[in-house]
Amino acid sequence: MKTPILKISIIFLLYFAAISFFLIGVRMFYEEQAAGKNLQERVTQEASEHTGSHSILFSTKKQMLQKGIAKNVIRLHVKANSNSMQDQILKLKVRDAVISDLTDCLKHIRSRREAEEQIVSRLAQIQQTAETRIQKEGYSYSAKVRVSDRLFPKKKYGDLTFPAGIYRSLCIDIGSAGGHNWWCVLFPSLCFIDETTAEVPAESKRKLKNSLTKEEYQLLSDPPKARSFFWDCFFK
Repeated sequence: MKTPILKISIIFLLYFAAISFFLIGVRMFYEEQAAGKNLQERVTQEASEHTGSHSILFSTKKQMLQKGIAKNVIRLHVKANSNSMQDQILKLKVRDAVISDLTDCLKHIRSRREAEEQIVSRLAQIQQTAETRIQKEGYSYSAKVRVSDRLFPKKKYGDLTFPAGIYRSLCIDIGSAGGHNWWCVLFPSLCFIDETTAEVPAESKRKLKNSLTKEEYQLLSDPPKARSFFWDCFFK
């Protein structure tokens, strides 16, 4: 009787050992899978953080360049009374009158500081020019004229593209100023060109190039891609 019991016991132990080894193997497999997944997640997270830090660096660099550009230009910002066709047409006529009034006094200016001084000294005259044009067109709107900082979107003028940001501007609000904006670069003069087809005047380009750093002017004329920026940053 002892022999069958012994055999059964041995068989039971062998089965138990086999099941235990199987369960251990399954557990090790899932642990390896989980470890691999965690490693992949860490790698992905680190790559994301790395890319994010590069994006932040690129964005910060671009903002610094925009601020450098803004220190050397003055923009014109005109807001119509409303979005009606008549008010929008009036806005353009006021724009033309003001630009024409300022053309001669800004023609030989070499710096933004000088340009701003000339504009500020003529604010009353500019307001009178704007309101005279408004009245000539048969409207009774007033015009609010001042020099202040305004946020501009990214805008293309000929083959130059100005990045979005805050710029010192001659601001003209017509009436309630509830209509669409019109903007250009008043100094150096980029206000007399067709924004989609014409070329920037050579004199305006020369003034910009002389007053901006190489990187700032490159951002205007050929906005750098992120890869080129990082290559220049770390390997140049």
